[in-house]
Amino acid sequence: MISLNWEGMAGEIGALMSRYNALPRHIAKKHLGAAMKRALRVGLPVLKANTPKGNYRGARSTIKRGEFKTEKKRGGALRRAATVQSKYYGKNKGGYMTGRLGYKFGWESRKAIWLEDGTTFIEPRRMVQKAHDSVKGPVSGMLTREMAKALEKAAAELASGMNPGRK
Repeated sequence: MISLNWEGMAGEIGALMSRYNALPRHIAKKHLGAAMKRALRVGLPVLKANTPKGNYRGARSTIKRGEFKTEKKRGGALRRAATVQSKYYGKNKGGYMTGRLGYKFGWESRKAIWLEDGTTFIEPRRMVQKAHDSVKGPVSGMLTREMAKALEKAAAELASGMNPGRK
């Protein structure tokens, strides 16, 4: 999970956040969230690779243009539930943007928690921790590039007057 606030950030990301702080908040939040999602999307294949495959669900038959064909299908609902999300928390003045690499809410999320932390019958797999450790470096570099691209797009949107917001 990555968290960015408007003040108190250091380095290159801090300089970019101060530039975002100068924009109208509705435009800044929109483009910052999009940049966060694009940067975290690098880790999605890694998380899916660390997620265990589902059990064999049996053969499914299909009829295709008059021919009968049987296919073996593996269950993979937990892999399909892997996702990237970004969300803004707080008020406009002092909120923060978070981005997370994880699983969609619901039954698959519960299953992921059981596999990550383990239970009395399941050994912990630490699949999210492994994915986080392997994509930490690439995501931080990608985040600065995506934030710079999104800042240019936000400035162009502000100059065009396309999204004036409420007054």
